[in-house]
Amino acid sequence: MKLQKHHKWQGGCNMVGDIKILLGEHSKKLRKPIILLTIDSLFNMFFYSMLYFVLLDLINSQLSFDKIKNYTIAMIIAFVFRVIVNAIGYTGIQAKGARGIQSMRISLGDHIRNINLGFFNKNSIGSLSNIMTNDLQDFEKIITHNTSDLIKTVILSSYLLIITFFIDIQLATIQLIFVIVAIPIILMGGKRVGTIGREKKKVMNEVISRMVEYLSGIQVFKAHNLAGEKFKRLEKSFRDLKRESIRTEISIVPFVLIFQVIVDISFPILLLIATMKFGMTSIDRKAFLTFIIINMALTNVLRAFGAQYGTFRYMKLASQKLISTYNHPEMSYKYEEAKFENHDIQFDNVSFQYEEGENTINSLSFKAKEGTMTALVGPSGSGKTTVTSLIARFWDVNSGTIKIGRQDIKNIKPDSLLKHISMVFQDVYLLNDTIYNNIKLGNPEATKEQVIKAAKVANCHEFIDKLENKYDTMVGEGGSTLSGGEKQRISIARAILKDAHIVLLDEATASLDADNELEIRKAIKKLTENKTVIVIAHRLNTIKDADQIIVLNEGYIEEKGSHKELIENKKRYYNMYNEMEKAQNWAI
Repeated sequence: MKLQKHHKWQGGCNMVGDIKILLGEHSKKLRKPIILLTIDSLFNMFFYSMLYFVLLDLINSQLSFDKIKNYTIAMIIAFVFRVIVNAIGYTGIQAKGARGIQSMRISLGDHIRNINLGFFNKNSIGSLSNIMTNDLQDFEKIITHNTSDLIKTVILSSYLLIITFFIDIQLATIQLIFVIVAIPIILMGGKRVGTIGREKKKVMNEVISRMVEYLSGIQVFKAHNLAGEKFKRLEKSFRDLKRESIRTEISIVPFVLIFQVIVDISFPILLLIATMKFGMTSIDRKAFLTFIIINMALTNVLRAFGAQYGTFRYMKLASQKLISTYNHPEMSYKYEEAKFENHDIQFDNVSFQYEEGENTINSLSFKAKEGTMTALVGPSGSGKTTVTSLIARFWDVNSGTIKIGRQDIKNIKPDSLLKHISMVFQDVYLLNDTIYNNIKLGNPEATKEQVIKAAKVANCHEFIDKLENKYDTMVGEGGSTLSGGEKQRISIARAILKDAHIVLLDEATASLDADNELEIRKAIKKLTENKTVIVIAHRLNTIKDADQIIVLNEGYIEEKGSHKELIENKKRYYNMYNEMEKAQNWAI
């Protein structure tokens, strides 16, 4: 399921329109259950009709046991009918709503997966978590409860109002005036809830972000005696959420009270006017009774509308946020599948900036030939990681082109491009799953034998085999039960299993001890054999054998060549290498 293309949400309160946009074809399947629930609601008028006949017979002294028996049988039949209709309608809307939401969750996940990383930089983890959980849950409630209830209320109240005009135009006009006065008030209340509700959602995003931050960093906080200090920030977020929750709930109260006062006071006033008209014989007994009973029903329906609308408007914020997320453009492409002549990587005059302002890289041009290693070095912020991110098309360049095998990667579907690329990051993140499943992420179709072989090549089979549950060992959230070196080797095993033609190594050994680095270097050597490799490294002695070394500074290429050539040039690389040599010879 995809969101309707080129649609841009413009605000307003057309919830039915939002449902059509978000659910697409699934929205049509909701019509039948909503119609059934509306019929059930309309059938509620049957009981008021029975009340009318009973009162009329009572006034005319015509009420008998047989009539009471007939009325009772009729109401039992009507009740059974309502139960059946309600059951079919309710289960239908729940089932079809759930299927629609399931499809939408998959669609939303797929959409987010194809958005560039700028979206994630602009949206906190709290905001994204809120969208994927609370907003989707609220939207599901809108579909399965709020919208159908509101539609039933609007249809039933309109139906009752129309009937009153057939009974007595004067009384119906007075009734309509009360409704016209009351409705704008509750709409204003709903608008107020929407405004304050947005602030509540912002605070909710902050609470989730703070919670994730606190739980993820609890070990570090405890080590630095900051657990209490960091909890104060979380506690403040909780207090802010409490304040905004109360504000949101209270904001609608004055409007609901005024609305209900107007609705409630309409009944005695209309009763008084109807009684006066009845006394003056300008309205007959049947019309009098009918109008009073319908007015009672209408009052109850309008009260229900007032109670529902505030919740409905708050819930609608969820659909607005979901549509806003869908409106964030996916990365475009021309070709579903990448078909490369070779795996040369070519940068042609590439410039890129993350946000408005200065470029992160400027007019970069270089070629990494298939089967060779290109090393990127330079000070922090020089653009090394940006280069690898652009090759993987996590972002699109602002100008220039990046080609793989003579094909502009902007023309290739991101998923297809990434099939040709393996990545080993400095900060390895593992899923809270088994070691086996974490390695198998590299190739979901791999056999157990292939997974174990990859682990052996990555020099992690030995430590895995010593674990109690071996490959079935759970690694914890983010791989918290493993050391940094162990996580790094599992990450390399994953990349080996993928066996992609291009390998990106982002500071893969920058933070490891000597023993782990030695093991990982052996694994990387296996990983990079006959591959096109782009590697970022701070330890320059590890890239002396690179086919090409590119020295970056402030987004520009300052030098380019082999280790020997750059040493002979005696420029930045030469100075960096000498500084590293001196540091290694320091003694305490």
